[in-house]
Amino acid sequence: MYKDLMIAMTGDAGDADALRLAVKLAARHSARLAVLESVDLPVPIGHAWDLVPDPTCGAVYEELREHGQQRLADLKNRLDDETVSWDARVVEALYADAPHTVAREAFDADVCVLAGIGGRAHGVAALHAWFTALLLESGRPLLVVPPNSGPALPLRRAMIAWQPTRQTTRAVHDALPLLAEAGLVELVVIGQGDDDPALDSARRMVAHLVRHSIPTDLVSLRGGDRDVAAALLDYAERSGVQLLVAGGYGHSRLREWVLGGVTRELLQSAQLPVFFGH
Repeated sequence: MYKDLMIAMTGDAGDADALRLAVKLAARHSARLAVLESVDLPVPIGHAWDLVPDPTCGAVYEELREHGQQRLADLKNRLDDETVSWDARVVEALYADAPHTVAREAFDADVCVLAGIGGRAHGVAALHAWFTALLLESGRPLLVVPPNSGPALPLRRAMIAWQPTRQTTRAVHDALPLLAEAGLVELVVIGQGDDDPALDSARRMVAHLVRHSIPTDLVSLRGGDRDVAAALLDYAERSGVQLLVAGGYGHSRLREWVLGGVTRELLQSAQLPVFFGH
């Protein structure tokens, strides 16, 4: 069971859907939900000896803090009708930007929740910054919720994108409380056929999940001409999967974002919630 959840409010339109799923998850697990708004404060001007106070900084800080408090008040009004245990607060980011600052607030969370992109063309850079900071710096798994994608809980069907990597096995074990409630879990290998080396570890992982009393099937798919992320998302859509579990950034973060990779494509294109581990 999860007992502490955290959601970062990014200012994106998808925050509302992510918050709805976070509340559902908190209710299902009797967990406490921390909801974090953030304020980016400008860094004071510096010279060789000290920081020089900017005469306009005081007014700017006050205005930004007022905006943050107004967003917090709106958020508390939204949460007042919920029966889950929650805590909403504003985090001020001064010497690091908001995503990096909020990531340091997540150390005591079982899972972090974040709005997803869901194939949209706008807001990609900002949400990518939140994603990388929370996934790589918090040490916690990240549940990314694209717009209009919050499933009912418990899940009917979940899917694991299996690769024999540290990132993937971390994701699977962090997702166990969700997988344990699912009607069926499919562990999917995208490879070249029956001689794929990933199948040996996949079979062992299936047996491991079954020993946890999680009904799990092994599915081996050929990627064909499609990339791995496209094959995974196509199978998820055809099979009615409600949650995808995957390792995040098995390769260099820069390499994946510039040259392409499964993590980037899942983040950008997934229309269902994706549970990332790193």
